[in-house]
Amino acid sequence: MKTINRQQPQPRLRQRRQRNQRIDRGVVSVEMAGFVIPTMVMVMVILYCAFNLVTASIDLTTAAASAARAASLQRSAAAASAAAQTAAADDLAAHTVTCAQLTVVTDTSRWEPGGAVTVTVTCLVRLRTLSGVSFLPGALNSRASSTAPLDSYRTVAADTIAPARIGDSA
Repeated sequence: MKTINRQQPQPRLRQRRQRNQRIDRGVVSVEMAGFVIPTMVMVMVILYCAFNLVTASIDLTTAAASAARAASLQRSAAAASAAAQTAAADDLAAHTVTCAQLTVVTDTSRWEPGGAVTVTVTCLVRLRTLSGVSFLPGALNSRASSTAPLDSYRTVAADTIAPARIGDSA
């Protein structure tokens, strides 16, 4: 069996390595403080914003469904629009969404027994409310829509009954 004779590093080389190790000490701390920590904070703020944006979207969809249901229970198209506006505002007030501008559009074009009513809720959400950072400018416009059927056997107000079709007996 052959033994390999490894030479010890030369004293100068060993001294140079030790000196370089002393010089490099603390470099990682500076990198952490200057780059990694601010980047991690920024990533956490972005994740917090994304979570709040998804939560706001879910709340907006729930508000649109609630408004469509409230509108479908009314007897007239005018009352349906008013009920949808109230239901959407009340539903959003109970959740975490803070709308800078809330718009509720009620489509009653199919307002007849067996028809449907569609409600579209649009909410302007400021980025500072999503992120919790007060100096963040800008806003997002979020929109949700929902349709609810009208009861086939429910009577609607006389002024909103659809005109008779050709061939219908009077």
